Amino acid sequence: MILVFRIVLLLILALLWLIFGLIVCVCRPGHRGNIYWLTQMLRCARWAIGIKVDSQIDVKAIREEMPAVFVGNHQYNWDIIVMADIPQPGIACIGKKSLMWTPIFGLLFYLSGNIFIDRSKSSKGGNEILKIAEIIKTKKKSIWIFPEGHRSKGKGIQPFMNGAVNIANQSGVKILPFAISSYKIDLNRWDNGTVTIKSLPPVTVDNLDRKGVKMVTRQLRQDMKDCIDNMDKANGFIREYDKQSDNQETAGSGSEEKNENAGTVSEDNK
Repeated sequence: MILVFRIVLLLILALLWLIFGLIVCVCRPGHRGNIYWLTQMLRCARWAIGIKVDSQIDVKAIREEMPAVFVGNHQYNWDIIVMADIPQPGIACIGKKSLMWTPIFGLLFYLSGNIFIDRSKSSKGGNEILKIAEIIKTKKKSIWIFPEGHRSKGKGIQPFMNGAVNIANQSGVKILPFAISSYKIDLNRWDNGTVTIKSLPPVTVDNLDRKGVKMVTRQLRQDMKDCIDNMDKANGFIREYDKQSDNQETAGSGSEEKNENAGTVSEDNK
């Protein structure tokens, strides 16, 4: 019953969001505040999915550092609702060019001022980074990137690609990292707990060579991972991959104990 109620409610909210979003974006296409207002509206959907958000970010400090490259960990499609506090006026997201042809959403994505990139050929990667860096420098836009490149789906923070650090390095802006604690949405459950969002100290990059970009990327991931681990511990959230690790360790301990007992029996027989 809860599941049916939530699905119907979310469909209604999604329809209203698309209609209102299209009206706003058609009236002022590409406006710097479009994405901000669209994400602010999504905050209203949190109660519909039974999630509470403890946002520990300083909006004033964030805006003072813009333009910048915003980075965060990517877990589920629900992130767009959970992270709605982070985007600020003047931010743009990066999406695949194929998104442009998605019915309704593609048009909304385009009119809201986001940036499309062509990821069909790896050889174009460098050109796309230069294109984004130029937009940051000339239009003073901030960019939102998920450096993992895909959703982790409860498997913990994944390896980072170098794109975010490369873009910041080419455009001469700071990286603003945001860590989002682990969560899981069950639409058939009233209370899906609390998600904590924290902003980490800005990361300054300048004239890095390829090795330097990789080092900063690794350190950025490690800092975010440590922050997420601490938040999960404070929230009492037990992650699925932690359960699997514990089960593997338990199974491994059982095997070792059996081997030790077998060894003892062999020694006694001698």
